[in-house]
Amino acid sequence: MSRIPELTARTGITLVVQYELLPTKKLMSVPNNATAHIRRSRVIVLILAAWNDEDPNKLDEVRSATTELRRILLQGERTIPESLNTGYGNYGER
Repeated sequence: MSRIPELTARTGITLVVQYELLPTKKLMSVPNNATAHIRRSRVIVLILAAWNDEDPNKLDEVRSATTELRRILLQGERTIPESLNTGYGNYGER
């Protein structure tokens, strides 16, 4: 998390990392082949980015900053192979 203030100061992007700590006992009780939903015991992480200017090049900075945070988070979890630790996008944008 110490990297967030540095990225914000450099880019002007507000960055938030949110951990979703949800109980998974019921979810994990369903067999893996019963539905298409990914069922693994893991923490869900959401990286949010917000900015005010209309600069069309800002999106490249946003992608770079959020990718860097994603790499930091994945490196911190070494007990899960990367193939099982990549997730997917499940949130919309404005």
